[in-house]
Amino acid sequence: MNGIGLARDLAQRLRGHWRRSLAEPLRGRSAILVLHRVLADEQAARLPHRAPYCLGPESFHHLLMSLVDVARIVSLGTALKPHRDPRACIALTFDDGWHDNAEVAAPVLEHYALPASIFVTTGLLGKPRGFWWEVIAESLWTHRRPELIREVLGDAGLPLPPMPPVHPEEAYSKALLGYLEQLRAACPLTLCRTGEELHRLLDLPPHGIDPFTLRRLEHGGLIRFGAHGVLPEALEPLSDERVCWHIRRSRKDLKRLCREPLDAFAYPDVQPSLRLRRLALRCGVQLALAGTGGWLNHRNDPLAIPRIPISQPVAQSPGRLYDWLLGYR
Repeated sequence: MNGIGLARDLAQRLRGHWRRSLAEPLRGRSAILVLHRVLADEQAARLPHRAPYCLGPESFHHLLMSLVDVARIVSLGTALKPHRDPRACIALTFDDGWHDNAEVAAPVLEHYALPASIFVTTGLLGKPRGFWWEVIAESLWTHRRPELIREVLGDAGLPLPPMPPVHPEEAYSKALLGYLEQLRAACPLTLCRTGEELHRLLDLPPHGIDPFTLRRLEHGGLIRFGAHGVLPEALEPLSDERVCWHIRRSRKDLKRLCREPLDAFAYPDVQPSLRLRRLALRCGVQLALAGTGGWLNHRNDPLAIPRIPISQPVAQSPGRLYDWLLGYR
């Protein structure tokens, strides 16, 4: 981080502590946070290409302790109900259903008896498949057959990645982050097929949680599961038929696996369009969660409930977290 970045970081932390000291009004407020992964290695989570969607064990612990200091961590259903508690009510949600949700995050939540909801990509449940961005970025980062990766990406008509150095460092991690953002503009079907092919060719382990662990966590009572689509594809570029397949199939999959799956559906898209909301309603969805937004209020569209995204830099600092939360309306 350069001098300007350090100054901004310090200013945000100080502003957050100052706003908290003024007792910002949280009475009656509710919010839903969205996270993705909690890695076992804090340093690994801090790398630029991971930090937007990965926390480490320390930053996850900091996040929970900072939240319970100013809010009640509640279930998704409780957060959606009005209240007059002087502390905010905040629900934790995880998207995608990564295996480390069960291996790293769940034991911490169980230790503190904190509820959470995990919205799973059902086509990856225990299957030899992976999330395309994880397959590409991590294989390049670890220098795992980069020539093969470039060949497969080129054959698919996708932009070629930056060449990995012999010893990857933070600058290369930043380059990977930029490359992943560039890939997100490509056809989601192409990205998904390419990710599956690379996952198979590189002989990688499954990225998703397995069905047995899902049932075990649900049986514990603190964690509930909802649908997030079948494959890791953004829905907006897809046809109406493909979108409805994602919604209906993933909800059907969860009904088969869970005793009490959540009725809510979580879009893979950050901000669902009016078209996606209408398609969700056509598929019988009454409550759907977006990937970004702010605090909950009575004007929220039930088919686009806002959530506040949490990244590693935000989670690791109480001041920055408080400033981040209060920056949303």
